[in-house]
Amino acid sequence: MFNRIDRVMVPVPNAERAAEWYRRELEFEVLHKRDREIDLRVHQGEALLTLVEVDCFEPKPHLHAEGHVPCFNFYTHWEDLHLEWLQSRGIETTEIMNVPYMNVCEMKDGDGNVIGICHEKESSLYHTPHEGALPPMFHRVLAVFLPVIDLEASIRWYTDKLGLQLYNHWGQGADLKVGEGETIVTMIVMDEPVHQEALRAVEGYPYYSLQTDNIHEVYKQLQDKGITSETGLEQDGFCRFHIRSPEGLTIRISDREPIYVR
Repeated sequence: MFNRIDRVMVPVPNAERAAEWYRRELEFEVLHKRDREIDLRVHQGEALLTLVEVDCFEPKPHLHAEGHVPCFNFYTHWEDLHLEWLQSRGIETTEIMNVPYMNVCEMKDGDGNVIGICHEKESSLYHTPHEGALPPMFHRVLAVFLPVIDLEASIRWYTDKLGLQLYNHWGQGADLKVGEGETIVTMIVMDEPVHQEALRAVEGYPYYSLQTDNIHEVYKQLQDKGITSETGLEQDGFCRFHIRSPEGLTIRISDREPIYVR
């Protein structure tokens, strides 16, 4: 049904200003502008970073600060996560958490949105080897994190309704793959108060976007499965609509876009 995650969304008060910050500080490429959104490419990664200009802006916080759970994270080949360099630029970060499979921390962008940084070690399922000189600091979007209460029910909904594939079940969470895409969905079990606070923090804009080859057929399939959605929108030859997950997240469904000519 879906090929991959094609976007992660970040709310900003001014998309042009935010895009310039990501271009200047993190070397992201401004790829496309539409209405109140700007797409940026993270090195050569599949999933784009989409800046969504909102009227009532509040920075995107941790889903769970004590658990080091952001809304999504960037993958880096650099084991030190560029922590000293980021801090030297005045970018606020947490300290590195070193665990058996990965090194992780979080940073805040120019508008105060919390974004994760992750280096997966060779022992990890998600380690990405490299050859030759290391490329820029961030290389792709590694994972989108979903706060859940009932893990098994959430797995069933995403696999049965949306066709995602269970890849790694690790007790208090699970990783799911979207088609052959490189960005995964990671579910994290949270108790109800933390879960509700996480959902309140990401209301009002799409959380992430799933790409399909046939958006009209997928729209019909989801309707047949009882998943309600809004009326579709077409802009610049690009079709999309939104659905709501059981935990209350807004998910964008996107058609395959025209190829960008650079």
